[in-house]
Amino acid sequence: MEGTTINMAVVDVGVSPNGAMEIPEPFNEAGWYRFGPAPGAAAGTAVVAAHVDTTSDSAPFSQLKSLAPGTLVTVRRDGAPPVTFRVTGVELMAKDAFDGASIFRRDGPPRLKLVTCGGRWLDEKQDYGDNVIVTAVPA
Repeated sequence: MEGTTINMAVVDVGVSPNGAMEIPEPFNEAGWYRFGPAPGAAAGTAVVAAHVDTTSDSAPFSQLKSLAPGTLVTVRRDGAPPVTFRVTGVELMAKDAFDGASIFRRDGPPRLKLVTCGGRWLDEKQDYGDNVIVTAVPA
């Protein structure tokens, strides 16, 4: 998707009472998992997540599923220069088979994972069946 622009404020988030990563309620905010590496850290995976939509509209992260490999992602940071990542892939991961260990890594090469909901809407769960996960490496 040429010229895609997703411009969102990123806020610190932790863990919700059900044990999942918190997602900011405002659809125009993304959450960075503050218990893991920050974007630009020398090792590990920085995880940023946001809602895909509201009851009436698409949210900015709805565009994640269409990001092409090679797309550049710039993360602006308070008190530090921005860091740029290059998208290497987009995958759907079933929520009931969610592999947190592959996403929330404190070691290994630096990565950025952008996460939102995707796949089919499941009325009985009032949720999507999958997560859209974008992987990016330092550019």
